[in-house]
Amino acid sequence: MAMVIKNNESAVNTLNSLNKNASALQKNLQKVSSGMRINGAADDASGYAISERMRVQVRALDQANRNTQNGQSMMRVAEGAVASSVEILRTLKEKALDAANDTNTDVDRATIQKQLDKAIDQLDENAAVTFNGKRMLDGSMTLPSNVEQTIVKALNTEWIENSLLLIEDSIGLKFRDPDATVNQITVVLDTGSGQNGTLAYVSTLASGNPLQARQLELHINMDYYNSLNLDDVNGSAAATGAYLDRTLAHEFTHAVMAANIDYFSQMPLYIIEGMAEVVHGIDDERRTRISNLATSGASTLQTIFTTGGVSGDADVYAGGYMLLRYMDKQAGHGTVKRFVEELSEKGGTAAGIDQSVKAATGGKYGTLADLTAAFMSDLSASGGGTIFLKDYCGIDLTNLDTGALTGKDAGGDQVKTPESVVPEAGSTLFWYFPNSRSSYVEGLEVIWPSPWQYAPKTVTFQVGTKANQAIKVGFSDMRAEGLGLKDKNGKTLSVATRQAATNAIHVIDQAITKALDQQTTIGALESRLEYTSSNLVLNSENTQSSESTIRDADMAREMAEYTKNNILLQGAQSMLAQANQNSSSVLSLLQ
Repeated sequence: MAMVIKNNESAVNTLNSLNKNASALQKNLQKVSSGMRINGAADDASGYAISERMRVQVRALDQANRNTQNGQSMMRVAEGAVASSVEILRTLKEKALDAANDTNTDVDRATIQKQLDKAIDQLDENAAVTFNGKRMLDGSMTLPSNVEQTIVKALNTEWIENSLLLIEDSIGLKFRDPDATVNQITVVLDTGSGQNGTLAYVSTLASGNPLQARQLELHINMDYYNSLNLDDVNGSAAATGAYLDRTLAHEFTHAVMAANIDYFSQMPLYIIEGMAEVVHGIDDERRTRISNLATSGASTLQTIFTTGGVSGDADVYAGGYMLLRYMDKQAGHGTVKRFVEELSEKGGTAAGIDQSVKAATGGKYGTLADLTAAFMSDLSASGGGTIFLKDYCGIDLTNLDTGALTGKDAGGDQVKTPESVVPEAGSTLFWYFPNSRSSYVEGLEVIWPSPWQYAPKTVTFQVGTKANQAIKVGFSDMRAEGLGLKDKNGKTLSVATRQAATNAIHVIDQAITKALDQQTTIGALESRLEYTSSNLVLNSENTQSSESTIRDADMAREMAEYTKNNILLQGAQSMLAQANQNSSSVLSLLQ
């Protein structure tokens, strides 16, 4: 090897090794001091990116968990307010039952009324509860309703259930009966359908032998009900002059009879329609028609009873109503109910109807023909008119009672007015949307029209790390008006009389049902949020553990590397000193 002094190759090589060892040692020191294998993207580009994404995920999971815990706190506040309201409703039920007892005088009931008024006011106080300034139960989250939404809410909350309960009280049939051949109905809101003046109707698909109902549809003519009064609990519309709740009671009578009576469609039309009319009464709606038939309609009635009646003929409805009220008057209150119960066993054939008439009247009338003949004979002998209606049918066209089978005129203990025959709470704010595609009401599955769910205003809890990974909750109106205990004018539920107290019991029961539904919804959501929080914590722990595997340094390994590189650095430093001394040997040649 030549002896040179301009380029000290040994020193250059040694210096390079020294720099490498110094750089490696610096990285070892950084890893040991930080505890992380990856301190920058240069250390491991793909690992660094994965680790950073995991860190973002961990922080997002932790924030989502905090959101969940805040949501739980909000739900606990709401649950406390609703629980207090349920306690008040229990007290209201107790007081209403007390007021309905005739050991109390109206003076006593006035005292009870004062207690109720104060308790009802407290419901409004409970509903004013807030969380971080947000009101939850005061109705502010209730979606303003258009006509379709109002009808869906009313059907879901009151109209179907109350109609079915009225029908059960009147004629004894229900969809819960084990022999019912169908217990599902689809709601259809028709528009532009040209239904020839029909406000609502139930269509029935029957088949088999015996002929039995297999499919039901409830059609509501929106051409009429687009003018529905959104504040009227009975469902009045300017274009109809009739209450939709009573129309539905009429139509559901057809539905429940079709489900329970074989050969229902083969029955005389005047029985089919007359039975639906006696459920809610028509002394008001068809007063003139009934009066005319009783006065000068003998031939018309005879034709109806002979032929069975023509569809769409208003006289058929009135005539059938008169005949059934006549049966109930002559054979004793409850005869019509027994008649229908017999039909559910014997069927709607001519023979089945004759057998049912005989059984229901205790043999007073052997056949349907005997019944109609007696009716026509008494109509003629009495001279017809008011005398026949009152004395032979128990029909009074001059009072407020509608003539429903459950009303006072027919032997009941309460006057059933057009507004009260299908009972509702005091306010349309009580109504609420179904919470699924179908609902079960008194044994009947109701399939709602599409879209079945109208999204109410909701509180949204962001409980996930991605957009729309959220839990939404809508709160019902838990004010006294929203529970049906006040009307829109602020008048509270009355127990001033025994009849008023009896009606109040039903309203309070419905309010309790709504409050308990809200309470269980809140409770279910609290439980879900608890599970969500546990899941988020577990995910955060697992993600952090995975991120640690990628990014954290193995301290034992790094210390071994540090020791190795430190020794190499010291060796390189020593060798560099030796290499620098090599050039000085050239001086011996220059002496």
